[in-house]
Amino acid sequence: MEINIFNDRDLSWLSFNKRVLDETLLDDLKIYDKIKFLAIHSSNLDEFARVRLAALESMVGESSPEDRQTNLKALYDARREVYNQSLASRKILEQVVLPELRNHNINLYYGDSVYLDKHYEEILHIFMSKVLSYLQPVIITSHTNVFLEDRMLYFLLHVDAGRRLNDLKIVLNIPANSLPRFFTLSKVEDKNYIVFLDDIIRLGIQSLFKNYEFKGIYAIKINRNADLHVDDDTDDEEDFVEVLQRGLDLRKTGAPSRFQYDATMPENLIQFCHQQFQLEEGEMLPVGHYLSSSDFFRFPNPNGSSLVQSAWTPLKHPSLLLYGNYFNAIGSQDYLLNFPYQSYDYVLVFFNLAVLDQDVTEIMATFYRVAQDSHIVNALISAAKNGKKVKAFVELKARFDEANNLHWANQMAKAGVEITYSIPGIKVHAKAALIKRRENGKEKKYAFFGTGNFNEKTAALYSDMGLFTSNPDLCNELESMFQYLYKRQQPEPFKHLLVSQFGSLEKFVELIDNEIAAARQGLPSGIIIKVNNLEEEEVINKLYEASQAGVPIQLCVRSICRIKPGVPGLGENITLIRVVGRYLEHSRVFIFHNKGQQAIYLGSADWMKRNLRSRVEVVFPVYDEAIKKQVLDFIAIQFTPATKTQLLSSSLETQEWKEGVQQYCSQEAFYNHLKRQQVQ
Repeated sequence: MEINIFNDRDLSWLSFNKRVLDETLLDDLKIYDKIKFLAIHSSNLDEFARVRLAALESMVGESSPEDRQTNLKALYDARREVYNQSLASRKILEQVVLPELRNHNINLYYGDSVYLDKHYEEILHIFMSKVLSYLQPVIITSHTNVFLEDRMLYFLLHVDAGRRLNDLKIVLNIPANSLPRFFTLSKVEDKNYIVFLDDIIRLGIQSLFKNYEFKGIYAIKINRNADLHVDDDTDDEEDFVEVLQRGLDLRKTGAPSRFQYDATMPENLIQFCHQQFQLEEGEMLPVGHYLSSSDFFRFPNPNGSSLVQSAWTPLKHPSLLLYGNYFNAIGSQDYLLNFPYQSYDYVLVFFNLAVLDQDVTEIMATFYRVAQDSHIVNALISAAKNGKKVKAFVELKARFDEANNLHWANQMAKAGVEITYSIPGIKVHAKAALIKRRENGKEKKYAFFGTGNFNEKTAALYSDMGLFTSNPDLCNELESMFQYLYKRQQPEPFKHLLVSQFGSLEKFVELIDNEIAAARQGLPSGIIIKVNNLEEEEVINKLYEASQAGVPIQLCVRSICRIKPGVPGLGENITLIRVVGRYLEHSRVFIFHNKGQQAIYLGSADWMKRNLRSRVEVVFPVYDEAIKKQVLDFIAIQFTPATKTQLLSSSLETQEWKEGVQQYCSQEAFYNHLKRQQVQ
């Protein structure tokens, strides 16, 4: 029987999301951190439904006869796993989260809970004074076209309006986009009470319309296809912006990809929804009384910090002064920063100094996901207003950040920043900046290369790395890449940077081939890779070849992972781990034994088809020996058997470690490692 040598892309991502949900079951995690992971899991499923379920539906619709069954199975399997995880999330909420909240004197009215008399009146007051004006009921008739907005919450009301009227079916919005999803009620006997907005509306409408019999009040929610199909085959940036704007408008009316409804809804109303909202049967998932657990991000915490894990104060770099002369420091050596373990302020100061320094003549930067209130963009605006030459490449096709990126691009352009937008058919995912400075009558260049976006918000949540350097080889090649972005000027072959579109895939294959050759000659070899996603089949096949040649391969893959480790005759020399903790693992690290002269690269590129073939990514080498050791120390901690380091089987199931497991999280161990360096 032929063995499938690749894991399913979507099921592998869903296994990661299941691991996120499993964080809520850890005894050592405080209750509001469990609630945070519950919300993250729900938010992730929403995005998966809007993007991947929609894509799988499209694949089925466009399938050739020979591929249709395969694509149907992929869609069915993904829907089934989404449904199972939704049920698991509800079970954890009811059996883990709510009881633990009660142990801390925090009571959430839930389901059939009986209101205290005091709270009954209080809820009706909130309904009349704060909620009622936001409600927009729509009676469904044969002439009514009700459109459910993506991710918005609604009730489907089944109402007996009396003898003169037939039963009414009414769609009523739950305005959680305008009001808090949760309201805090008065304390009773030193106990805190919280109520869903949903239940305020349930109680309020029944009290307001006492002459009507409410046969049922059922929560419903739809996810719509959010993938933008933007025709960017134009070099006219104004035309592209117009096309993008139309695409953003069309996204709001995308086809349904998932419809969730209260599991107590009767069959006749399920069929009514099926027809009224033009749904496919497989898109309809019975879940629970309450939908959108992502709203638990804003669940009230009356007890404060005692119910949340203590924050780790961002550390200072042991040798780079936060408010020192960066250009003198970076001019003499490279510096590696690990965010958010170490302060992201170093990056902000780097840009701010470039604005204030009279010898800085030019600033260039790429932007993929811009922060809502970006300090870095504001620094560039200030630089342009002060007469410096500033160029910014802003990727307008960054999914779900298109509008925000366009807003900031417009703000920069108004200030005099030279803005370049998306390249037709390609996304620019590189994270880099270049600063030119006059020194002793000559031009000197300084660069920052990152694994994560220039985004202060995500920098506090994602684990990333950044390199400050004045290495002429790296700076000159970075400028060559910028010339390509700004002028579409074909660069000379890159000898140091690995740039997607310009030989990075071929270089990765060459590096793996070198390890294969060494292993076959009986020489030491080894490959260590840390990425968010591993999906590119050419690379996976090359890793299988390396494993079969005897090359020891260590992989740390966060999300999508199509490789199968440990399979005899295929991947028996491959070890695969996953790390989930307080920070989202986001850095990409590539290490090759290289005959004892370890070749180490960091960068923005995952090993996915899109990253290596249809994006512009920058992967940069680490040349400084001290920084190489820093990276190797980080990797050694990541791969140490620990409580939150998951050893994965070929089917991505958790395996038991053969050796003793350290009773700590690798992220905490790495933070403490950096903290010890800081005080030496």
